Amino acid sequence: MPDRKLRLKRMMFNIASLVDLGQEVSSSKDLSDKMKSALYVVSGTFSVPSASLYAYDGKRKCLRLLADKGHKDRTRQVSRLKVLAGHIRKFPVNEPHPVRELAKSPFYKLNSGAFTALQVRIFIPLFAKDEFVGALALGKKIGRTPFRSSDKDILRVIAHQLAITLHNTRLFRELARKAAENKKLYENMRHIYQDTIQAFAAAIDAKDEYTKNHSFRVASYAVAIARELGWKKNDVEGLYVAGLLHDIGKIIIDREIINKGEALTGLETSEIKKHPQISYNILSKIKFPWKNIEHLVRHHHERMDGKGYPDSLCATELSEGVRILALADAFDAMTTDRPYRHKLGLDEAFREVLSCSGTQFDEHIARTFFNLLLRELSGEVRDLQILPHLRQNDPSAFPALKPGANS
Repeated sequence: MPDRKLRLKRMMFNIASLVDLGQEVSSSKDLSDKMKSALYVVSGTFSVPSASLYAYDGKRKCLRLLADKGHKDRTRQVSRLKVLAGHIRKFPVNEPHPVRELAKSPFYKLNSGAFTALQVRIFIPLFAKDEFVGALALGKKIGRTPFRSSDKDILRVIAHQLAITLHNTRLFRELARKAAENKKLYENMRHIYQDTIQAFAAAIDAKDEYTKNHSFRVASYAVAIARELGWKKNDVEGLYVAGLLHDIGKIIIDREIINKGEALTGLETSEIKKHPQISYNILSKIKFPWKNIEHLVRHHHERMDGKGYPDSLCATELSEGVRILALADAFDAMTTDRPYRHKLGLDEAFREVLSCSGTQFDEHIARTFFNLLLRELSGEVRDLQILPHLRQNDPSAFPALKPGANS
């Protein structure tokens, strides 16, 4: 009866220890702290004053010390155990291995100094899903009592828990590393993509000697408005790309028509008005990482009153992105010289856009744009998005701006 009670107490103690271990390995602690706590639970369970837990480093072909108890003066000496591929194949999976049985193995001979320093009595290779992930080394028990058969049963369960934890941590770190690499690759590809698009924009603008950097300015104005309206970063980026490419269809329109310095004939006007449709035909064949690029470009000459082109859409049919792009494009056209007219002053452009609000332009977007510009002019905004482009065109326009011009 006393033996049965003792066995029952020992079993209850072991179960409690396994619960404690489970809580430690599944905690949100840093891996090093988590494994140190787990090692202390294990050493306390078996009354082992010295123990070490290792993680396998496949690149360096070694077991790297992850947590240690009882070897403060010898930590450097036992920090790594060399492991060759042939050693791993001979390791028993999650099986407690008395060190005396290892004494003749190549693995032991390669690391005999560390094993002596660790005073190892039990060595347990840790495997998860047939993958070697680490090892647990236990020293002698207090009182030098041997490890019982029941101890080894508990150690097998412990080995499985530790192995799963190390394996999951390795997977998480590998995923995190790959995610970081993919993010870096994506950023590089995105920069290349944008550089290519900007080169296209430069080629578009080069065809019209009066509109150098027009596409870049339109894209910049559109981004300024979208940010002011609280657009998400990826959507803002897509609008920027649409701004850069909105006139790509002009590439195949006769240069003489584009640069004609006098009134266009009806046929020539009809030809010019084809460029949104041509742009759409070109861009709809490209798989962009942003939504609706081709639709934004197709409709940037539509109007709120339905008198635009190519589809004569009206207010309810126009997305906010189209309304933004239409305003940005028209504003830049007003504030730059064209072959058929001189540019407007800034105050004139203000009045022109506001007078066309509700018919050609969206009133809310127009006011958002001009309120932002006024704040830039007054020095309220540090990150200037509109003003630098206007200054490049004509610095003399700014003194003409009068308070209340947007009212």
